[in-house]
Amino acid sequence: MRAVTIPVSGQSLQSLKAGEQILLSGPVATARDAAHNLMLNTGSVPFDIKSIPIFYTGPSPAPPGHVIGACGPTTSARMEPFIPEMLKLGMKVVIGKGEMSDGTRKLFHQYGAVYLAATGGAGALASTKIKSRRIVAWEHLGPEAVSILELENFPVFVAWDLHHGNIFRRRAKSNDTE
Repeated sequence: MRAVTIPVSGQSLQSLKAGEQILLSGPVATARDAAHNLMLNTGSVPFDIKSIPIFYTGPSPAPPGHVIGACGPTTSARMEPFIPEMLKLGMKVVIGKGEMSDGTRKLFHQYGAVYLAATGGAGALASTKIKSRRIVAWEHLGPEAVSILELENFPVFVAWDLHHGNIFRRRAKSNDTE
């Protein structure tokens, strides 16, 4: 397992391999459906989309003495309607869970973006790797407000790399019987 610091350079993105587990540190922006709608409808992205990854999550309120409540990934397929425009704006890294369509995977490759998968069902554990949370836009959305989280050694898997690697697809074994 290796550590990767945000912002992730082009060289670092190139070195990532599907299936590799990494420990991610640095800022990420939270955004789900409502925030994506507002970003695209207003033309305003309240963070540097070219250097700060988007984490598909809606964190729960922080219990007393904690920075944040449970903070697990949202199913990435729900965000697919927004992805083409976000990629055009310069998005390079996304964190979520689960597979997305082949068309979306091809767009990621076309735009030189990678998809990182966080473990679903472990939001309370994931929250221990978040050192701060600052809401930067649309506080009225509650958990869906855009926040900047500061991660420290947040575990993720490289789901799609820049070399067509995909952890959701196993390579077919050769059935040569000749």
